[in-house]
Amino acid sequence: MTTGDAPDRKRRWIYLTAAGLLVVFALTGLFTFTEIRENSRAHAKAEQLHNNLLVAGLPAPAVGVIANALGDDGGSVCQDPGAPLIRAKYQASITNGAAGPGRRPVIGPRDTTEAVALTIATYCPDRLPDYLSHLDTLKLDDTTK
Repeated sequence: MTTGDAPDRKRRWIYLTAAGLLVVFALTGLFTFTEIRENSRAHAKAEQLHNNLLVAGLPAPAVGVIANALGDDGGSVCQDPGAPLIRAKYQASITNGAAGPGRRPVIGPRDTTEAVALTIATYCPDRLPDYLSHLDTLKLDDTTK
């Protein structure tokens, strides 16, 4: 045996370690690629919603904020806009802001509901009719000028 040769046991550990590191690097690259693809899809939808809000004359958050909040599937906005719990959540957001017995329904701002409708139209257009039918039950007006 020369000084440059390693015993079979040491070579086997070197090969196993190298193979293990290769698998870890490959999996890391795969997960990173998937995350980047999902982020770019979320960013594209957020850009579209941002532009739609600006065209409608509504205030629009930054594209990054929209992408982080809604992802690429619309998040909680698109789960089921017509479900009773979601309807109650929207109705609770259109109140006078008081808590407990002082809470009263108010005439809701049309801008807010229009922004939600644009969000649903962008992320899950198949659920838009459910949301629009719910709007017919609310008393809305241009209250925020």
